[in-house]
Amino acid sequence: MEKILDFSQPLDVALLDRIVGMVYNGTPSEMVMAQKILTPFQEHPEAWTRVDGILEYSKSLNTKYFALLILESVIKTRWKILPREQCVGIKTYIVNLVVRLSADEVSLTREKVFLGKLNNVLVQILKQEWPHHWESFIPEIVASSKTNESLCEN
Repeated sequence: MEKILDFSQPLDVALLDRIVGMVYNGTPSEMVMAQKILTPFQEHPEAWTRVDGILEYSKSLNTKYFALLILESVIKTRWKILPREQCVGIKTYIVNLVVRLSADEVSLTREKVFLGKLNNVLVQILKQEWPHHWESFIPEIVASSKTNESLCEN
């Protein structure tokens, strides 16, 4: 299980899913063991670089939520020291994910809790970016809202 703490290797998302699952469904000893792995993972300075892979490949809503907690923490505490291109990449990725999950009524309903957390992350980005680095936010959100009802509802 400690293999997820080796940031020189690709992340085994299925293993991460199992470890996060232990926190919610494991025996008391499994919960403690899982937490002993997840805490250092979450606190690792490179953990945020794994978030996109976790969000794309995890089969667990709890693991995706865990990933968004990591990203939200980085946005709140390290956003201003990240290279500009990384900030733009994160912003673009989150906006595209929100739009994709809000594109139709079925996914909007199915992903409601996850989408709520994604929206919170987007708000944290907006707090850092607007108005100086994202002047076009208001016109973009107005234009997006006009494209379809589900996106407007979100």
